[in-house]
Amino acid sequence: MLIFILNLQITLSMNRLFFLFFCIGQTLIAQEFVNPLMLNTQLPDANSRSSLVISTTLELPFYDDFSDYSVYPKPSHWIDKDVFINKKYAVNPLNLGVATFDGLDSLGKPRNLASETVHGPSDYLTSRPINLSNLSEVYLSFALQSTGIGNEPEANDIFKIECLDTSLVWKTVWDTTGYSLSDFENIKITINNLTFLHNAFQFRFHNEATLSGNFDHWHIDNVLLTDDISLSEDNEDIAFVYETSQMLNFYTSVPWSHFDLNRAAYMAPTMDTWLRNNYSTTQSVDYRYDIYNNQNELIFHYPSTGPSRNDEIPPFLTDNFSYSDDSPAAITVGVSAFPSSSIDLESNTFTIVQSIATDDNDLFKTNDTLRYTQHFKNYYSLDDGSAEASYGINVEGGLVAMLFNISEDDTLKAVQIHFEENFEDSDGLAFSITLWDSDGGVPSDILYQSQIFYPKYTDTKNGFYEYVLENPISVSGSIFVGWEQYYDEIINVGLDRNTINNNRMYYNLGAGWNQSNCADCDGTWMIRPVFGSLTTSSLDEASTVSLDVYPNPANSSVNIEFTKPFTLSIYNLNGELIHNDFSDGSIGIDLLSFSKGIYILEILSNDRKYREKLVVQ
Repeated sequence: MLIFILNLQITLSMNRLFFLFFCIGQTLIAQEFVNPLMLNTQLPDANSRSSLVISTTLELPFYDDFSDYSVYPKPSHWIDKDVFINKKYAVNPLNLGVATFDGLDSLGKPRNLASETVHGPSDYLTSRPINLSNLSEVYLSFALQSTGIGNEPEANDIFKIECLDTSLVWKTVWDTTGYSLSDFENIKITINNLTFLHNAFQFRFHNEATLSGNFDHWHIDNVLLTDDISLSEDNEDIAFVYETSQMLNFYTSVPWSHFDLNRAAYMAPTMDTWLRNNYSTTQSVDYRYDIYNNQNELIFHYPSTGPSRNDEIPPFLTDNFSYSDDSPAAITVGVSAFPSSSIDLESNTFTIVQSIATDDNDLFKTNDTLRYTQHFKNYYSLDDGSAEASYGINVEGGLVAMLFNISEDDTLKAVQIHFEENFEDSDGLAFSITLWDSDGGVPSDILYQSQIFYPKYTDTKNGFYEYVLENPISVSGSIFVGWEQYYDEIINVGLDRNTINNNRMYYNLGAGWNQSNCADCDGTWMIRPVFGSLTTSSLDEASTVSLDVYPNPANSSVNIEFTKPFTLSIYNLNGELIHNDFSDGSIGIDLLSFSKGIYILEILSNDRKYREKLVVQ
């Protein structure tokens, strides 16, 4: 076990006990760490775990491929909200969406925190009643994948299917235990027991998992119940498989004013899209995309030569079909795809609709359309907005930096960061947002360092907390944005595992800068530099205050000036209170009794706290 920890062979499929020992022993060596998530922050917090009232009985066929909606199960088909409908967690997906089972409740919270290893019943996905009377046999089928890009179920984790009999008793008709990542497996079950063939039949999927976090993932797709045996054997479907329509170089969002003045720099020449052909033979497929503005007006169509283009899509063997890699001609993108506005805008939004024409059964055509919203907000983002893991380093004074290319000379006012809550509480771990110049694509001179901040967690979906810089700074060109931390504990920034930007991500443990490359580090840190207008809460927090600490670093004394009367507390990095005082706005502190090192100054004024780092030499 100790060798396992020191060598950092960390995977998201580790045994729960390994993870517990890992958390306890993670300070044994200074290094990068990637941890599984404890929560699912992709869920809106306002929803409760209530079930829907059943008012109608469905007829066959019953089908859901989870491709035309997100987050919670479709209420026309399912009566509960436990599972997570998403387009992120599957590997080599069959189409656009899956239903994911884990150890969390419908709000994305751990079901039981009595211990890290607590285990028991977790999610249910229950069909609405279906009329099976007067039938002698029906066929239930679905596709199942363990793990995906999530966490691997172990041998004690169970996934099962249950059916409701005429006595209203749930009976298990199929089950399996945890296993390692594999491609989707087609499961087919014939139901001919008369106790199930009644007018209020229901079936449900259910898992047993570790209940203390976002663990033990199962993903299902293409759920079909039918009395037509030929339909049950019909796997012929061509589908979009990834929720992406990225027309920008590198970024998922850029401030609109920056983009509008520098289209050539930010617009990608081509857009990749992936299809999966589940036929056994090559299929001829027509493709097009259309772009709509925020008034739902068509503003751009591809291809310019006609209504669609045609490509021959080979059957899936090991890889999906890529229009960039596998087609004779890539899908092109023009700089006019997002037209300029006649008025000055801080943000803008466009909807990209990709579609294919296929010979699929009408039941399978919902995955023939892919909709994507391209946001131009007040920030630069390299991530897609969803965290599938968390990242951190464990050294006092450690540095984390991510590269951004800023085309316009503009004022950087804040930095948004998505932090993930985990077993180890990090909301009291101080850090400073730091900006660096770029020297050949590697961080070099410090351009700016903020006051002391602490990790904050928001209740909004995929929430980012906006840290306002007390002294906004004008920047342009290539800069690195990140932090310096003052403790040897991990603060768990969100890691988006669906976009890969490791060539822009660097860390420094004290011996120089290194590109992020640990086991499972592939992804993008969820850090976003902000320009333009800030949120109202951010403005309220940052307005009308000024904190000056000088000299800093200091030797024998330090002066502290604030715009209002305040209470001063000085803490060492162990969290111990070293000095406490009160001032009407200005105070000098004798430091002769202070040991050399880093201290945290905490200013309390009008029920608000402000923090600054003090270095004593």
